[in-house]
Amino acid sequence: MDGLALIFLLAVVVEKVVEIFKDIVYAIPVFPDKFRPLTLEVLSLACGIILAFQSGINALELLDVKISNPSIGIVITGLVIGKGANFAHDFFHSFSKSKKTLG
Repeated sequence: MDGLALIFLLAVVVEKVVEIFKDIVYAIPVFPDKFRPLTLEVLSLACGIILAFQSGINALELLDVKISNPSIGIVITGLVIGKGANFAHDFFHSFSKSKKTLG
């Protein structure tokens, strides 16, 4: 599977997992309202990072960005995955646009 396609697939999976947990988080009556969105955001980012490490996918490597520690690229990929499919699309779209203007 193409690396970028895998990132988008994992981003969609994270969105669906968080959607399932959203009902659970909002059903907990003792949980303060102001912490519910933050809890979902942390859950989303954690799921993205875990999936990125488990799949070993590094978006920076796919985009030919050289870094000394590949784990940093995996964490960044996990953050992109955790933010969701729309964010992943915007991230790669803007990155490819800036790469075309530089090249």
